[in-house]
Amino acid sequence: MNLVTSLDFDGLVCAAMIHDMENITNIEFSSPKTMEDGGLLGILSPGDVIAHLPLHPDAGIWFHNHDTSHIEPTLLARVRGKFGVAPSASRQVYDYYNDQKLARYEPLVNVADMVGNATITQDDVFNPTGWSMVSCTLDHRFSRDHSYGMLVLNAIKAGKTAQDILAMQPVARRVELYQKDEASFLVELKAHTKLYGKVILTDFRELMSPPRGNRFRAFFEYPDGNVHVRVEALPGFRTKVSVSKSITNRTCNVNIGKLMEEYGGGGMEGAGTCMMGKKVADERIAEIVKALQA
Repeated sequence: MNLVTSLDFDGLVCAAMIHDMENITNIEFSSPKTMEDGGLLGILSPGDVIAHLPLHPDAGIWFHNHDTSHIEPTLLARVRGKFGVAPSASRQVYDYYNDQKLARYEPLVNVADMVGNATITQDDVFNPTGWSMVSCTLDHRFSRDHSYGMLVLNAIKAGKTAQDILAMQPVARRVELYQKDEASFLVELKAHTKLYGKVILTDFRELMSPPRGNRFRAFFEYPDGNVHVRVEALPGFRTKVSVSKSITNRTCNVNIGKLMEEYGGGGMEGAGTCMMGKKVADERIAEIVKALQA
């Protein structure tokens, strides 16, 4: 049986627990967009397990922690698992199996809950340690880095502590890269960010390779803002717009996923992305900012 999950901390904790409870022979990492586009047809078989990713037609077991009201009830009736609003997908897995065998994963599930619920502190963002730092070395945008994901996953399954994992050479290297990226991100964030009312707009289009940065940092740097819009240039004269609600100023009432759908993208209530052509980007970004100010 195949297991497909997201290559982030929540996805790996899901994978570790599911591997302990199901007959998993192969683990793959994917992205939400690939799943929504019906990808992985050469990998997935009917009855496979999907966790922390959108529902796929071949799923037999599904774990997801976001609203499912938009999904046809007949599709949901076909799958086992646990789905619906929850702090994390890991929490859904942990509660579904409700097995003492998984008790050792509870501290990791709590960390996944913290990240998923965005209940992290400024210190978690500025000076992450332990499992928070392990989480920082993982990013769903690295979904092709299967070897690194499996390295961390196998360490988690083996019962290694966060300190053990951080001491592993590939992980230590990721920590070093993360810290360098954060330093660069802070400089570029301040140079390319403006506040429009309560909308934090960061426009990185003039940068060839903008730093990734911790996605929560802008909210601590701009505490008056309640939503962050990040704009980047992509190859092929395209522009990517990523939007997320503040974790410190929770006064934005706009459903981000639905707003992004209006521009051909998607997402969840609190975050989403869309792509657009370079020629129409300025006009549409202005529309998005205006909608977020409502």
